[in-house]
Formats: sequence, C-alpha cells, structure tokens
Amino acid sequence: MSFYTTVQAGPLGAGSLSPAGSVTDPELSSRVAGYKRQIAGRYRAISPDEVHFLPKSNMLVSPKIDGQFWCLVIDEGDVVLVSPKGKVISGSIPLLDEARKKVLPRAHGRLIVPGELFALRKGGRPRVGDVGKALGGGEQAEVARLGFFAFDLMAGGDSETPEPPADYPGRLEVIRRLFEGGQRIQAIRTESVHGPEEVQRLFGEWVEGGKGEGLVIRPEDGRIFKLKPIFTLDAAVIGFTEKSEEPDHVRSLLLALIRENGQFQLIGSVGNLGTDSLRAELYQRLSTATVESSYRFASSTGALYRFVKPEIVVEVKVTDLQVEDTSGRLIRRMVLELDEAGWTPIQLKSGASLIHPIMTRVRDDKNVDGTDVRAAQILERCEIEELDQAVQRIRHPKSEILRREVYAKTTKDKTAVRKLVIWRTNKDEIDPLFPPYVVHWTDFSPGRKAPIQREVRLAPDEATALELGDEMVASGVKKGWEKVEPEVDVPS
Repeated sequence: MSFYTTVQAGPLGAGSLSPAGSVTDPELSSRVAGYKRQIAGRYRAISPDEVHFLPKSNMLVSPKIDGQFWCLVIDEGDVVLVSPKGKVISGSIPLLDEARKKVLPRAHGRLIVPGELFALRKGGRPRVGDVGKALGGGEQAEVARLGFFAFDLMAGGDSETPEPPADYPGRLEVIRRLFEGGQRIQAIRTESVHGPEEVQRLFGEWVEGGKGEGLVIRPEDGRIFKLKPIFTLDAAVIGFTEKSEEPDHVRSLLLALIRENGQFQLIGSVGNLGTDSLRAELYQRLSTATVESSYRFASSTGALYRFVKPEIVVEVKVTDLQVEDTSGRLIRRMVLELDEAGWTPIQLKSGASLIHPIMTRVRDDKNVDGTDVRAAQILERCEIEELDQAVQRIRHPKSEILRREVYAKTTKDKTAVRKLVIWRTNKDEIDPLFPPYVVHWTDFSPGRKAPIQREVRLAPDEATALELGDEMVASGVKKGWEKVEPEVDVPS
C-alpha cells in the first residue's frame, strides 16, 4: 500500500508533483514535519564577526545550500521526495531516476533522508527562488536542473548499518555510502576542522568564494551553528515606541518595505539603535510626524507603536531572514496602506522575520519609494510568493467594548488618570492572529518621568478578560482615586 497519493498531482516534466497533504502515512508525515521543527529550533545563527566564539575543538562543517528542505523517502521500491507540508515529487525525473539506480539497491528498511533540494543556475550558486521556478512549468518544468544534497539520516540505513547511528558522524558515514557515485544526488560535502580559524578559512573558500550561502557547523557537543554573511536592507520607519525611563528617546522602530504595487508590508522591528543621542534625535524627528492608524501593533514589552508618516529610511543589519516559524508555518506580516485618514490594515500576507536586527545608520540619502525600500530586497535571501501582487482589503467586523472605566486622582493641582478598557475583537474567527479578547490598562501620572505607562493582556474568553480587569483595578485603584464618567471611544 502506497504511503502517498497522486490523485491531485500535476505534471512535473515526466514525473508528478502532488500538493500539500498528499502523504497518507501519518507517521511519515509527522516525522518529516517534526524533523524540520526540531532542527530549526536548534540552529543558532552567528555572523562572521562571532566566529571566535566557536569552541576550540573538532567540528564538522558543511556548506549551507540555498534551496528547499525535502526528504528522500525510499520504501518498498518507491523512491520519492517529501516536503514538510506533505508535497510529493514522484515518477521519472532525473534525480529520482539516479536515486533508484544508486541508492535503492543499497537501502535497508524504510529510508528517510533529510536534505536540500536545489536547482542549478548558470553563472552562480543555487538560489532558493530557482527551486520554485524549476518546479513550475508542468510538463515543460526544468527538472534536469534539480539536485539533492543529503545532510542527515532519519530512518533506515544500509546493510552495514541498518539503523541510524545516534551520533551525527556515524549517520554521515552511512549517507556517504548510500549516495556514493551520485551526481544529481550526493551526500553534503563535509570537512572536519579544529577551531574557529579553520572555520574562518572554509567561510572564505566556500561562502566568499561563491559556492554556498553560508556554513553549517556541528561541534562535538551536539550544537548546530549557522554562519552566513552579514545581510543589510533599507527599510522605511512607520512607527516607534518611547523608552519608559526616558520618554524623549526612541526605544524601538517599526519597519516596513514597499511591495511592487506600492503597498507597505511590515518586516519587523529593531530596538538596537546605537547611542542615546541618536535615540533622542530620532524621537525629535518622529514625534512630530505621527499619524492616525486603525491598525495596532505592540512591541515585545507590550507597548503600542505610535505610527508615523513614512519619511525616514534606515539601514538594518541582520544575521538572517526567516519565512517560517519553528513549526513550519509561514510567517505572515500585515500589508498596510496610508491615506489622508492614516494607516489602514489590508491583509496578512507571507513575509519574513528579521533575525538579530541592528540599525547601522539613518539613510537620509534614500527615499521612501519602491526603489530604495523595495520588498524585493529580501528575495536575495528567501523565497516569498506573490510579493508582486496587489493585496485586497479584508473587511473586519468592529470590536465590541465590554467594560470601560476611568479613575482620577488630583494632587497639588496635578491630575493622574488610570483607565481600563476590555473589548471583544470579533476578528479571531476570521484571522487567527487576532485574540478573542483584549484587556488594556493605561496609567497616566503627569509628575512622573515617564507619564504614560500601558499594559496589554490578551484573553481567550470573556470570563478570563473580566477577571484580568478586576485584578488590574484592584492593584491600581487605591484610596484617593475616584471613578469618573469616560468619554466614549471604540477600538476598531
């Protein structure tokens, strides 16, 4: 009985490409998807200037191939490729034909081999976008360009070692035997080195020499490091938060890029901004450029970003870009539009997250336009579909206020205010990124160094939301505070 279905498969050259969910064996599907989550969670990204932190011991180093993660699966004569989402490549395409000739006769038991599916290109190393192009085209797909580098062994083995060894060097030896003599399918090139200096040498030879996008480094202690060149991009600043201890200094910046149709898409935030003087300068520039926004975005500390006109471009240095979370789910970022009424959310679309971002400088020599802050900058590092397409607005239902209370206390002619607002978003069933309920506490004290402090809590149901509100009032409203009648405002 086959472990996959081709009922909805489309042509891929002389072979077939079955869509996500085509793996019918639950155990196989779980293991392939689980491996991606497990390994992604163990990688630690480092930059070239952090190589000296690597242990002064033996390490296995491989080039990082710019492709897509797939697993070669061989079971009872079937030879296919399986993706973490359950896509299946089967039939007569060159790399699978080679696997049937080279690997199948040596395989023992059900063989599951994680690896990188890549596509050869003229005049340079493989790029992740080339894989998508090679998998397109139906019967005319350029399947001859596809190759596969095996880098681990999840199940099975050969006659000498029928089960995967517990240690990575042992698994690597089995892979080398299984794939010996392959051209389109090979064991990943791996060298044993000692200490950071040897890693630096390979980085210069393989990465700076144009043979790979980075290095994968495996010390003897089981850790896995991913070393890539520093990557910079120019992004538009569309929001900021203040430092609570220094309210006239910027704490973090909210960044966006411009899609091909002119819409803005969030790329993330950066809090590593450099000197205090630069933070103060940014505050002076941004605090006078604030605009309304029907979209709310909170920082990791719970502070809401103040949205601004997109007038400033900053250069940001990152160690990597990530398009999937550790569970293999696509990262989605909000697409926004700016008009006379302010910023309006359009729809969540596939995007990327910045890994270890650092703002290196303000680019006053660049403009906020489709050239200088183009979203296509990130395609140099990752593959994102439909980045060139216009996004249609989703009409979300309005939120519903459940509770709103305001308390005031006057001392020496200064009035402090504390406000509780609890609302039901009515959007969680349409968009899973919206919480069902939000509890918002505002504490304003004019005599304090940081006058405004906010706390935002999310709740799965009404009872929990009301209970959180009771706790905030109990801890924040003591003797001397009086309840006052609030003006009505409704979150959207």
